[in-house]
Parts: sequence; structure tokens; C-alpha cells
Amino acid sequence: MFSYWAYILVGNNKTGKTSFQRHLVSELCNQQYQRLPRNLVSDITHPRMPRGVGTLSTMSRSYQEVPKYDDVTDFFWNDFKQADICILSSHTRKPAIDQLREMIHQLRLRAYNVAAVFFSNGYNNRNAYEISALDWDERLWLDNPKKNSEEAIQSQIEELAKEFAQLLVARAAHQ
Repeated sequence: MFSYWAYILVGNNKTGKTSFQRHLVSELCNQQYQRLPRNLVSDITHPRMPRGVGTLSTMSRSYQEVPKYDDVTDFFWNDFKQADICILSSHTRKPAIDQLREMIHQLRLRAYNVAAVFFSNGYNNRNAYEISALDWDERLWLDNPKKNSEEAIQSQIEELAKEFAQLLVARAAHQ
């Protein structure tokens, strides 16, 4: 038995969502990218990931950043890539709350449990608070305080991605 999970990274620009996904792909799939392609499905090669959990889908850019994504339902029919574990990304600015509500619905139609992943440096406005109140199956918090240098920021995001990878491995082992 297996439960499928989709994690939606929530935060506006410069919170670390895209870098986080790039580091997560590196950690779980041993694939390194300078720039993570959109809607990528990667084979999970992590040595402790249980058999049967074999693929990771990453959206890369936030839904609102890609002009061709003009409708959430169309995105799910034409661009979304199903996998054992899915990582999606969204901003908090309006109309994000309505788009996220529809993303949750579309993911549940595909039998996914859906968790919000909030970055501490992006949880600073009323929209984020309202998004947290949506009907998530779970809410996760990444402590990502602002740093003074790009190197320190990337190091922090890489560590968060490694911790998140360990969470995913542990969850898969206990299903």
C-alpha cells in the first residue's frame, strides 16, 4: 500500500522555492542542474528510498511565473507530470489562493494527498495566512531566514532540501 503525496511550495519571489527543488532533485535523484527544467520527472536513486517509490516530479517555476499556464485545469491536463512524489510551486499574491484551491482539487482527483510547504521568509502577508487556512492535508514549515550573502542563502536552502529528502524517505519507509 502506498499514499501519493504532492507538496506545494508556497512563497513569492526570492523565497528559495526553485533552488530548493533543484537541490531536492540532486539529493534524491543524483541529477545536478544549473537551471532546473520545468515539469521534470526524475528517477529517484536515493539508496534509502524504499522500492516502489521511484519517481519525483518537480514543477520548477511557480505556477504564476509561466505565462502559458492561464488555467489550472489546463495545466493539469497538458503540463503536470504525475510521479510517486510531486513538488509544485505557487506565489501568495492574488489570485493565488483561488489557483491553489483548484490545484488541491486537481491533485485530489488524481488521488494525491496535498501538503503546503511554507518558507519562513515568505510567510509575511495576509495572503499567506489565508492560504494556510485552505483544506490542506498537512502544512509544513521550512525555517529559511534571510541571509547576507547568496552563498549563505544557497547553503541554507541546500540543507533544507536535504532535510526534506530525509522526511520523504522516512515517510515512504513507513507506509
